[in-house]
Amino acid sequence: MRIGELSKKASISRDTIRLYEKHQLIVNVTRPNEWNNYKDYPEENLKRLLVIKCLKKFGFTLKECREVLLEMEQNPNKDDHKRKVAKSKLAEIDKQIKDLIKVKNTLIKILEE
Repeated sequence: MRIGELSKKASISRDTIRLYEKHQLIVNVTRPNEWNNYKDYPEENLKRLLVIKCLKKFGFTLKECREVLLEMEQNPNKDDHKRKVAKSKLAEIDKQIKDLIKVKNTLIKILEE
């Protein structure tokens, strides 16, 4: 499928798809015709984009997304690494929450003065 169709199906902009391709999160992209510059994106990339979209929604970086995708491909039934990644992300989220609470309390204090 071409980038426009992939973009619509995944509800992700073409520029974002190109960025993910640049970061090697999209795989097996081919140029089936030497006479034009069109690329062919296999169906597997739609699934990858939906996983990336979900991970990004929960604060994963592109590097972390790549690690998760790689782990899913290499060890589809292995839960140890998935649990490790999830624990690490939870720790990061907890730290962000604590930092936000500090900022919130500081702002409340400023408003009360």
